Amino acid sequence: MTTFRRGFKSWCESTALQYRAILGLEPTGPLPAAKLAAHLTVRVLDVEKVPGLSRVALTQLTRRDPDGWSALMVTHRGMNVVVMNTTHSPGRQSSSLAHECSHVILNHKPAQALRSEGGIFISSYDRQQEDEADWLAGTLLLPRVALLRIGYEGIDHARHASEYGVSEEMLRMRLDRTGVSLQLRRRAG
Repeated sequence: MTTFRRGFKSWCESTALQYRAILGLEPTGPLPAAKLAAHLTVRVLDVEKVPGLSRVALTQLTRRDPDGWSALMVTHRGMNVVVMNTTHSPGRQSSSLAHECSHVILNHKPAQALRSEGGIFISSYDRQQEDEADWLAGTLLLPRVALLRIGYEGIDHARHASEYGVSEEMLRMRLDRTGVSLQLRRRAG
């Protein structure tokens, strides 16, 4: 498990609230990942609409191995473009887009993609950067203040996941990893 630098999680909470304020959203309300991407001038493109992608490659990405990837960001002519795996649920796509936007917010150095006869592969993978982007993405979508609101209203995972545009799994994970679930159990008991 990754150890984050001191203050990173608090910075994520503050950043999530700052982006909500910038976008004119309530602190406890949903933050649509597409709205965040537009604000960051990140273009979002469904995999089926990637120019020049062969039918064979598309079949590999969407039918043979759709669970092998979620989204990826490329830089084209100075613009960040996120290619989305449209075979995933809307909640998972939201998380994937928030993850890619988090790399932009965190000013992460992108991995290098290399092309070979066998296809395209990533030459480097930075686990720390990926874990930071995961944490920030979860916080952007479900900051602690929103999780507390959800908890006080009564945890109906399906309703709240739908309201926030995330999967039920993401909601449960955030409630557990932030300690909000434990806090609510202590308060009730």
